[in-house]
Amino acid sequence: MNATQAFARDCGYAGQSPAMLAAFEAVRRSGIVEARAAHFARKRVTDAITADPDLIAAMIHPAQSIDEALQDIAAFILRTRNMPTWRRHNHAAAIARAKARRLHLRFFRRFATAILARKAA
Repeated sequence: MNATQAFARDCGYAGQSPAMLAAFEAVRRSGIVEARAAHFARKRVTDAITADPDLIAAMIHPAQSIDEALQDIAAFILRTRNMPTWRRHNHAAAIARAKARRLHLRFFRRFATAILARKAA
């Protein structure tokens, strides 16, 4: 059994379809690289925020904390989901910005203490 078949089996696929195995091979080879690239992109944003504490205040404004900002973003995304499709298309850029900001804030909330402690040492 090769690595692709093992990966497919670990993902829950038990078949032998060459097309499916090729798809799993593509995910196995490029998916990990893309996930790492996204991780390092989020880390760059976190590092920029930790370098200048005023950036985090500007990023979450008018909220008072990261958790409050995440709640505001979740409420905004839920409101836009209830909009008619044509209005969602008009607000597509704002929705994309909100989702990116949510991702950055979650990343910052998770890794900021370790980064700040490492920087202080």
